[in-house]
Amino acid sequence: MTRLGKVVKYERLGSPAASLISDTTMPPPSPSPLKRKTPPTEYPDTQSVARSFIRSHAPSAETWHRRDDDTEPMFMEMRRLPDSFKQGSPVSQNADASFSHQSFAHPTFTDIGLKQKACNDTLGDLQTLGVSHVAALPELVLVGDQSAGKSSLMSGLARVSLPRSAGVCTRCPLHIRLISSKIDHWSCTVSLQRDYDFKPFPDRKPKTSDVTVANPFPPWVKMNHRDTKPFKTIFDPSEIEEVLRWAQVAILNHNRNFELFIPGEGAVTKETPLDLAARETDAQFSPNIVALEIKGPGLPDLSFYDLPGVFQSPEKEEDEYVVKVVEKLTLEYIRREKAIIMWALPMNVDLENSTCLGIIRKAKAAPRTIGVMTKADQLPPQNIPNWLAMFRGDKQLVGQGFFATSRPPSQPLEDAAKWEELFFNRQVDGNSPWPIEFADFADRCGVEVLLKFLSGKLTEAFARSLPSIKETVHRRIITIKDELDALPELPANVEHEVKRSLFKFLEQVKSAIRNTGFSSEWNTLNSQFQTCVFKMKPTCKVKDSELQTIDISADSEATTPGSSKRPRPSDSTMRNISTPTRRPRQDNAATPVKHEEIAAASPSRASSIMGAPESRHSPFVRFFNRGRCAMDIKDIRNRILRTKRPGMPRDLVPDEVRETLCLDAVKKWEEPLDTYILKTAELLERTANAALDESLGVLRRRLIFKDCHDHLKRFIEEAVASQRARLSDMFNSETYQLYMMNDDAFHRYKAQEMSQLLRVRGIIRLKSLTLIDWNYTAQRLEDMSEEDKIKERKMLDTYLPKIGKDPYDTEIEVAGFVRGYYMMAAARFVEGVTMNVNSNLLRTFREKQLDMSLDEKFHIYSHSDPDQYNRLMEEDDRTAKRRLQLKGEMDKLLRAMHSINELGSFSGDAIDAHGSSGVNGSNPNHFHAIMESDCEMDDAVL
Repeated sequence: MTRLGKVVKYERLGSPAASLISDTTMPPPSPSPLKRKTPPTEYPDTQSVARSFIRSHAPSAETWHRRDDDTEPMFMEMRRLPDSFKQGSPVSQNADASFSHQSFAHPTFTDIGLKQKACNDTLGDLQTLGVSHVAALPELVLVGDQSAGKSSLMSGLARVSLPRSAGVCTRCPLHIRLISSKIDHWSCTVSLQRDYDFKPFPDRKPKTSDVTVANPFPPWVKMNHRDTKPFKTIFDPSEIEEVLRWAQVAILNHNRNFELFIPGEGAVTKETPLDLAARETDAQFSPNIVALEIKGPGLPDLSFYDLPGVFQSPEKEEDEYVVKVVEKLTLEYIRREKAIIMWALPMNVDLENSTCLGIIRKAKAAPRTIGVMTKADQLPPQNIPNWLAMFRGDKQLVGQGFFATSRPPSQPLEDAAKWEELFFNRQVDGNSPWPIEFADFADRCGVEVLLKFLSGKLTEAFARSLPSIKETVHRRIITIKDELDALPELPANVEHEVKRSLFKFLEQVKSAIRNTGFSSEWNTLNSQFQTCVFKMKPTCKVKDSELQTIDISADSEATTPGSSKRPRPSDSTMRNISTPTRRPRQDNAATPVKHEEIAAASPSRASSIMGAPESRHSPFVRFFNRGRCAMDIKDIRNRILRTKRPGMPRDLVPDEVRETLCLDAVKKWEEPLDTYILKTAELLERTANAALDESLGVLRRRLIFKDCHDHLKRFIEEAVASQRARLSDMFNSETYQLYMMNDDAFHRYKAQEMSQLLRVRGIIRLKSLTLIDWNYTAQRLEDMSEEDKIKERKMLDTYLPKIGKDPYDTEIEVAGFVRGYYMMAAARFVEGVTMNVNSNLLRTFREKQLDMSLDEKFHIYSHSDPDQYNRLMEEDDRTAKRRLQLKGEMDKLLRAMHSINELGSFSGDAIDAHGSSGVNGSNPNHFHAIMESDCEMDDAVL
């Protein structure tokens, strides 16, 4: 064929980018309505959706030099691979089918399809990785007013049934990525791409005034990184609507676990109907993205964003702010300089009513906008002239021309493409609603035609941007590497250093708990607690009112030799002699008062405890006097009289009196017990922190020290809380009811207490009767010499039989019973408390509990994510977060660079296989050279 002579310049075979980065561009379909000179089954080059993409050896409009004797040139157009015909594409049904098969018979065209797929796959990878904050990426963005037919259009583009209701699907953006797969099965992976954090106002909903330039999507706040959550993968297209709607419910409940909303798995999905869950979301709108990655045979290699429909009036007045938020979101996407806008506008309404058009103009995005007329089957006859003007370009509203589509909801997805082809060919029925006036624009009608145009347009834009994208990504990688290098250095083997330090800490803690220093300090605390409990033994006033007035006569014989006739004390208060302070004598001329004390106990185990030297630093000193004057023989008598039944003997004491007095005495242990637990916890924490300082002190500036310190504190708090609960049970057991099993111990304690009470009571009685000197004081037995003790015993044995039976002997016996029971219960309680602490709380640190807790937190006995060990070796939280953020971004960018390099390598292989001269005389390896530029630097970074 003479037309393939030397005057023809060929594009490099197999590389889409070579032509895409050349001076040729792919314009939108021509707006000119001129009659065609070619049959409708053949597309002139000016209307081919693949004009500037890779072509075969057929001449192009720019390269073919026409001679007078030449016949009409034939232009070749790229068609979809044969597997796309399996989906019932209308393109496969028309007269171009044979031409398509013929053109793809040449291997070059197979390579063209592969290159286009490779470009779109790489672009999809970059969008999924979220690197648009580094380099602006070409992207398709579908916008439109509410009820503009976007859902039907989106379903047609994705070749899957997506929700078309005006419900939850209008409340967050979608990102749909379509991947053609040779595997004969369909799959869809849904994920949640979170770029914003939800921070609602504490006491109100957002208002329109809250929507500002700095905060365009209240109450959502921009995060510094993308958090991607895999939601669910399905293999049945019929499930996609339910999964997609639940995914958006999860997006709108940002602060709840997204797994609750996974269909068939999450608790919410099992208990709550979808419609109800959609109405009761935490947020009314979200700028975060629900992403769908759909793979299957015959799918177009394409990715695009679908934004919520712009609207003017919400259903509820309180949601008025959402109107402005959606407008802000639409404006943000449209303003992106690399974005190709698909503006959906329904043909059944007036164009002037479109809110989206105003946003497009405001963003100055009209040159990048493609008009997509939807609902062509609902076109009113009176609007035909207006829409014809759009096709012709009479009104230069957009720079990329207009397309028409028709996907009625009543049409099943599998039949929609065929129905649309018949509709635009006026073959639906005998009276097709598609006007004949649009016949000249058949090459711009139908979703399949639109798909080809979009795919080529997106590939072209990506290939043109690829060199700058790679350069920008590479610069950012270098910047991140430099910043990471500038951060404080980590040890060579971080994991080993972390584990070694924590093992050393565990060894130090166990050693510290076992050593004599800790044991000595804890034993001192135990002794102080024991002393406190015994010193709180209830004292008893043994002075009765009948002895307050004493008749003193000159000839009284009941006087001791040498005693003077003086007014006697009118009252005496008997207290436990172990009380460290004595009440000062109150002198009164008429009725001098002398305060005397009851001796605590005879020399015994109890008295040795109570008589132990008191430390000024004891934390229990303030409780020592809690038992002072707890009983009074007069009060005991009144209790007995109130509780005994009529006719009962005077000396018969109801059990209720004894039990009430005993329990009142032991209930005072609660506060000292709390102090004992608190001081034990302080001792433990102080000891553990000392071990931490000794083992990890050199890492004090690292986060491992702070994290270990915080975790240790929580561990001690939890262990102490558990111990506190056990001791509380012991205290409740003591205060529940009077209980004793060791009768011998009780009777021994009671005998000791009765001896002391009767001694002091006898002295009081003798003094009141002036049988002994009124200045005589009952000293502590421990402070008396043996001679004084014998002398006092002889005196009491001589005079007490003479004064007869004590009228308060029953009350004295009750007081002795209470004090004897208290001493027995106190010994039992102190022993039980200290033993329980030793066998439970301290055992927690001596054995494996702390080891297991640290392993759960820091994985010292197992392996974990290296990033966790790296974080522990950071100097502070800010550095750790920054390093983690930079490493996450670096990982994404390295994967992005790998994807870009893979595309370059793919193009280079094609050149080796098909090698030829470049477009317009350019270097055939031009694109490959661009893709492989800076390889040495890339390798250095990687």
